[in-house]
Order: sequence, then C-alpha cells, then structure tokens
Amino acid sequence: MKKFFRLIFSGMFLVFFALIIELIAFVFVQFFLDDVLVAAGMSMDDVGRFWYYFVVYVLRFFITIVAFIIFFRIVNKSEDPEFKIPWIVGMLLLPFFTSIMYLIFGNHGLSKRDRRIVHESHKAYAPYLEKLEDKEEQAAEELGDAFGAFSYLKNTTHLGYHKNCKVTYFKNGEVFFPDFIRRLREAEEFIFIEFFIISDGQMRKEVQEVLIEKAKAGVDVKIVYDDMGCGGTISYSTPQILGRYGIKCVKFHPFRPIMSGVFNNRDHRKIVVIDHKYAYTGGINLSDEYANIHKRFGYWKDTMVRIEGSAINNLIVTFLQNYNLAARNVEDIQKYLSHEYEKYDDSGCVMPFGDGPGSYDDYLIGEQNYINILNYAKKSVFISTPYLIPTYSLTDALRNAALRGVDVNLIVPGIPDKKLVYKIAQSNFKFLMEAGVKIWIYSPGFNHMKSAIADDELAFVGTINFDFRSLVHHFECGTLLYKNECLKEVRADFDEMIEQSKRVPDDFKQTRRARFVCVLMKLFTPLF
Repeated sequence: MKKFFRLIFSGMFLVFFALIIELIAFVFVQFFLDDVLVAAGMSMDDVGRFWYYFVVYVLRFFITIVAFIIFFRIVNKSEDPEFKIPWIVGMLLLPFFTSIMYLIFGNHGLSKRDRRIVHESHKAYAPYLEKLEDKEEQAAEELGDAFGAFSYLKNTTHLGYHKNCKVTYFKNGEVFFPDFIRRLREAEEFIFIEFFIISDGQMRKEVQEVLIEKAKAGVDVKIVYDDMGCGGTISYSTPQILGRYGIKCVKFHPFRPIMSGVFNNRDHRKIVVIDHKYAYTGGINLSDEYANIHKRFGYWKDTMVRIEGSAINNLIVTFLQNYNLAARNVEDIQKYLSHEYEKYDDSGCVMPFGDGPGSYDDYLIGEQNYINILNYAKKSVFISTPYLIPTYSLTDALRNAALRGVDVNLIVPGIPDKKLVYKIAQSNFKFLMEAGVKIWIYSPGFNHMKSAIADDELAFVGTINFDFRSLVHHFECGTLLYKNECLKEVRADFDEMIEQSKRVPDDFKQTRRARFVCVLMKLFTPLF
C-alpha cells in the first residue's frame, strides 16, 4: 500500500496524467469539438465561425501532414522489417492514434547533445583501446573460434577485451549483497552505481548508510538510476536528499509532460565500480526481492559477476556514458583510465560492454551477442531468460543451433512476474521445440537471470533479456567471458537449475483463448 500511494503521488504519475490530459484534449479538438458545439445549440457570428473552422481545419491538415511524414519515415528507416511492419499496419488502419504512439514510443535514438556525449566517451577511450590492439594478433590465436564474437563487440562498442583479469561469479543475491557491501566499505577514491531499480528496504538502507559514510569521508560517489524503473519504489526527491550528503545522484530520462521518444529508452543497466579494485555487473537490482528478503513470485533467481583487473575500464566508460547523459555534461573519463591494474593468473578473456538504442551504437549488439554465442556452440548451449519474446533473427539462431545438433536448453520462469508477457512467451514454445530446442520451467519461482554458456567455454552474464525492450529499446550491459576459471561455476549453476526445473513436454499446447490473445499482442511486441 505504501508503494501504491508513493506511485500515485510520484512525479512520474503526475507526468503520465498530464500526458493523458494532453492526448484527450488533442482527440477532442480533432473529432468532437464541433459536434459538442452543435449539440449545445451554441451559435457564432460569421467572423467567429470563420476563425473557428479555420483553426480546426489547419490543425487537422497539420495532423495529416505529420502522419504522412511519420509513415514515410517508418518505411524508409534502415532497420529490420520486423520492427517496421506493425507501425506501417497501424498507420494504415489508425493513422492518428499510431502517430501519437510513434511520437511517444518510437525508437528515435539519441539527441544531438546525447550523441556528442557518447562520442566524447569513445574518443577518451580510444588511446587505451589502441594499446590493447597492439596485442590483437596474439589474442586471435588464443581466442580461436571465439575471436569473432569478441571482435564484433570491440568494433561496435569501441571497447576492448582483456586478459589476466579475475572474475568471481555470484549465483544469487544472497551471496552477492554481502560481498558488495563489504567491498563498498573498502572504497577510498570513488564509487559508481547504476541500477534500473532501487527500492526502499533493508538492502537499500544498508548500502545507503555506507555511501553516506564514504561521501562524508571524501569519496566521490556517483549514482544514476532509471526514473521509470524506480517509479513508486523510492522518493521522487532522492537526488536532492542524497545531494545533502555530497552524493551526486541523477535520474536517467526523467518523465516530463511532453511527447518524447526517450520514454521508451530506459536505463536497464546494473553497474557498480569501486575505485579501480572491483566492478560488478549482471541482472541484480538494489532491491530486497533480489536478496530473497522480500518474497515475490517464489524464489528470485539472478546472477552477478565481480571483475578485478583492467576490464574494469570498460565498465567505467560504460557507466560514465549514461551518467553524463543523465547529468547533461561530459565527465573527464581519461583520468580514470590511466590506472595500472594488477594482473591475475586467469588466462581467460573478459569483455564488459554496453548496448543502447538507435544513434547510440546503431547495432542490435545484445541480439548479435547471443547469436554469436549460439553460432560458436558445437555441443551445448544453456540460456536463462525471464522473458522469451525474441526477435526473429534470434529465434532463427536458436532453431539453427538445435537443427545442427547442438543441445540447446532454455530456462524460463516457473512463476512469472507478468502473466500476459508469459503467455506470449509460451506461444513461442512450439516453434522452438519443433527444431529440437529444450525448454525448462524453473520450478522454485522467478528466474530473472540473463546468462548463457556455450560448450562450457564462452559465456555471457548481463542485463539483456530475450525481448524487444532489451534487444532494441533499452540501454543494457553485460560481460562476455571465454575460458575463465569461473565458467565451471556458471555451468554448475545451470546444471543445478535444470535439476530444479521441469521440461516442457513435446505436446505442449496453449488454450484457444490464450492463442487468440497472443496473436493480437504479437502485433505490438516489437513496438514497445
């Protein structure tokens, strides 16, 4: 109830309410104003009537022109037809409504100012990347068939892959949070924190106490969180409250009462960097359910990795990109990249990276990363995802891997957090299983884990779901791993999950009602 009232009185709700009023007024003027005046028996003199109809018809003409512009923009946009067809159908059937939806939710990418900030971060990292490229020929030999997967990420994200780093795998929130808080207490120079969700509760209280203590001691504490992800979970004034203690806290893409495409581009990343000693990334948010303190949807399963060594620089750059976008300035990234990192015995390769919507990187990096992992596999692939609504390209890669003899295993939740989304996921089961993909239902509860491992050698731990929001619209991140010591733990974790799961039978079939709902909903899934 507390969260409900916080949501009702939050700035995001008020902004959403203002948008609804704006839309209703727009529709009223477009379709109903003249009818209402006639029904009310209101009369106007000739001059008043002239100006009334002049304004109404100019407005309607303007709306028509805008609809035509949007239609041809969609048709000529360089992207997968899978994303364009629903918008085109909508424009043909309901041009006015679809135009409004496109203005609000269309994947417009970044503004010129935001693109400049991203470019500045890439420019600052470039000298460091050049040093890494000096060893690229040696890396090609060591990476073998995985070299292409790492090169793709390097060429699209402008980040580097690293050796001699130490990676620790956390298979759930219960083991992650104690380590996370302990390392926070060691901070002496800076702490960077980026979460999609921060919720009031025990975990947030413990972390915030440490952050305030460190900020008072002179540690540079920077926090960025998604305004929509935290709607109703923390106070709207959190940045101001934390600012009193010297903590620099900013909201990512805050809701405002204007029609804006940025509403659909959320910061879904989870990144923590502590000095140049430790960096964390994975699927866990700063909320009690991730530590299974607060029970939601059964047992909450998620993972993180802790990185030590030079690969931390990748996450520093990735964090500062979004922090700068939210703060509307360009932090001096270069000063953080000159650190000499300790080298560890682990000979595996580590590559943390970030992904984003159009104009951020202009590639579907998260999608292609999963496809590269599937293409690498010769024996087995294990993938965990809370939402199974993949793009057709990703669906095709899953099926192709199974058809060429790879043991492909997908683990989905036993207790979903969004029932309608889960129904749509179930509608994909049959098509995948027909090709030989095995789908497992995680019986203990909700697996929010977004991880994959191929042939026990190439793995991914991150924030990227198998749905259009993660693959197309959101700012995401993760880490690609190759032959690291921790991969034994990753594979063991998947084996444990399989033991706790039930395989979807070959004769699985949805009800007729569910199939009808999914047919309608699948038209809209690429849009949002």
